Amino acid sequence: MKNKILKDGIDLQLFTSKGMNNLDLQAQNELELKEKIKNAIENGDSEAFAAVQVELAKGIEARILQEAKQAANENLNDQSVMVKRGLNPLTTKEKAYYNEVIGAGGFAGIQTLLPPTVFDRVFEDLRQNHPLLAEIEFVNTTGVTEWITRNNDAEAAWWGALCAEITKKLEAAFKKEKTALYKLSAFVPVCKAMLDLGPEWLDRFVRELLMESLAIALELAIVAGTGKEQPIGMIKNLNGAVVEGVYPDKAAVALDDLQPVTLGTHVMAPLTKSGKRAVPSVLLVVNPLDYWSKIFPATTFLSATGTYVHGVLPIPAKVVQSVAVPEGKMIAGMAKDYFMGVGSTQKIEYSDHYKFLEDERTYIAKQYANGKPKDNDSFLVFDISGMTTPTV
Repeated sequence: MKNKILKDGIDLQLFTSKGMNNLDLQAQNELELKEKIKNAIENGDSEAFAAVQVELAKGIEARILQEAKQAANENLNDQSVMVKRGLNPLTTKEKAYYNEVIGAGGFAGIQTLLPPTVFDRVFEDLRQNHPLLAEIEFVNTTGVTEWITRNNDAEAAWWGALCAEITKKLEAAFKKEKTALYKLSAFVPVCKAMLDLGPEWLDRFVRELLMESLAIALELAIVAGTGKEQPIGMIKNLNGAVVEGVYPDKAAVALDDLQPVTLGTHVMAPLTKSGKRAVPSVLLVVNPLDYWSKIFPATTFLSATGTYVHGVLPIPAKVVQSVAVPEGKMIAGMAKDYFMGVGSTQKIEYSDHYKFLEDERTYIAKQYANGKPKDNDSFLVFDISGMTTPTV
């Protein structure tokens, strides 16, 4: 038996436990849509990006509406039940904000800013669900135009009398980074049925949509951002010829195995910057396909007790999978050497560009971000396409 909800001309099939699991179908569809968003960003196709993001939002909306229907008879005042449903106990300001949105029939005309605690939870969710983003330090740069960072190659202190020469050396120990932020838009279609669910469910919808939209775009930018109206990625050559605002990729050095001498010589030693700094651990970022076909076999062993242990490396390293890394490439560096500044207007505004049925309006949530490696030697890029792996 199945029930139908007609939404925007599309039949969303809600199957009972005896039929096909519609949540599984929605999850698969969301994966496909995220891949389309990734492709649109990589191709610089803003129209395709907007269209598929709206489609992703509508899918998330349909899933939450279905889950809310299933939870209709549950006691959502019980915190354990709320957590199970992915709902958060709201602060007074959060509840007041969402009730204002519900009372107005949408975000249009709402002058109150989205509480910053909502964005805090979005970034907590990002770190929990996306391993690469969990390693990167995000800095709130709203209203900041310059950020001062330390130059690792300069002296940080000096013993002795202070003179003009020493003052100059100390000044060289720091550098200013421009933090002009680039806009990242998330399209938010909201139907009346979503508003009718109440503030906790609306909060979950907003958080999930912002998280998924930010995750895809931020991860692509951190790894391979071109620098043209977007951050500069780890794989980019900061000293290369910039063509129409686009930085070139670094030349990838062949890495044929994960033996101690290979990793020590080609990964760890270069990251010490000629012995000027210690490298306590390193982040290795690879495409999921390369992880399972090359890294996993080379780092998994059968122990003396007859059980397999995996992730065994001769250096202190953490391997992270990211679909943003091109196949056949591996990035190595310390996560703290990537600077990512993030700001927000904290306001969701109505968009005239995408219109749906009368019971649904589309809004834009704007995030602002910029980032880059701290210097050109912060991250190394390797070609692992020819890497040898154990055959047994």
